Amino acid sequence: MAPPSFSFCSSLLPSCVSIRCFSLRALPHLPLPSNSRRSRRRRLGRSSSSPPGGSSFRPAANSRLPLSDDSSNGISYQIVGSGRCSESSARRSFISLGTLAILLPHLQVALGVEHDEASAIRNGLRSVLSKGKAAGMLRLAFHDAGTFDIDGNSGGMNGSIIYELERPENAGLNKSVKILEKTRREIENIRHVSWADLIAVAGAEAVSLCGGPAIPIRLGRIDARIADPQGKLPQESLDASGLKSCFQKKGFSAQELVVLSGAHTLGGKGFGNPVVFDNAYFKILLEKPWNSNTGMSSMIGLPSDRALVEDDECLRWIRIYAADQDKFFDDFKNTYIKLVNCGASWKTT
Repeated sequence: MAPPSFSFCSSLLPSCVSIRCFSLRALPHLPLPSNSRRSRRRRLGRSSSSPPGGSSFRPAANSRLPLSDDSSNGISYQIVGSGRCSESSARRSFISLGTLAILLPHLQVALGVEHDEASAIRNGLRSVLSKGKAAGMLRLAFHDAGTFDIDGNSGGMNGSIIYELERPENAGLNKSVKILEKTRREIENIRHVSWADLIAVAGAEAVSLCGGPAIPIRLGRIDARIADPQGKLPQESLDASGLKSCFQKKGFSAQELVVLSGAHTLGGKGFGNPVVFDNAYFKILLEKPWNSNTGMSSMIGLPSDRALVEDDECLRWIRIYAADQDKFFDDFKNTYIKLVNCGASWKTT
């Protein structure tokens, strides 16, 4: 189910005036520092002459008058004029604007509540997270969201991982869940938080804590009440063809497979510093140290990691990310957001 969006009805306005509300669909609920530019403001054009018997309100064609600009929340509204307005329609437009002025504070209150919820989750996680625990948190997020299946419309980021901890592929994740249980109890004293939201944010905070990109996470996921079907996670023994096929069933391309695999830079798999999120994973894959006679083969990555280098399409992306860490960070951020939104059911209010 797609995340909800917000819009205002402008049906009360005359045909020559409309209100444009830029989309809130991508509104992050963990806002990052805003670098947005000031909105451009244009004067409302007025006719130099009035007809006999009264005045007429005539916006110049395509003129725009900003009504409200809240760059910090990614919202801006404009009155857009086109053509000629009668005096009565102008009055109706101002009445409608008065109605909108009443509605805007309610929207701001809702956004403020969501911001408070995001802050409570983030602060709670930062009190228990450490760099040594980051790899486990990121793995927990991947294993919860990684069950998504397009054809069956099942799985995804829904918190069902808490019912799946006994499965062999989830060995060791109970430690990360126990850490989050304590945090969740503390947050619940302030407001409710779903497991799905908490795990999604925990993975993002783990990346940021270790020097990776800041990842805004939308809140409002609804938790599943039962475990997801088994056998949906990618197996460590898959070759590149099998990995690409598995990720394709989840709606991810070969490029997205490669960029998500870059998360293996965290942890003890031999891809650089285990508590630093960087592009060392890709650089070491290109070196193929497992082919040496140093006895290091069992300490460098998983069989699925090594398989990526043997595929031409995956290898092309490995080389790109090995040479450009900023691009890796940007692409990882966007793909992680996609991952933790897959299969999610969202609160409607």
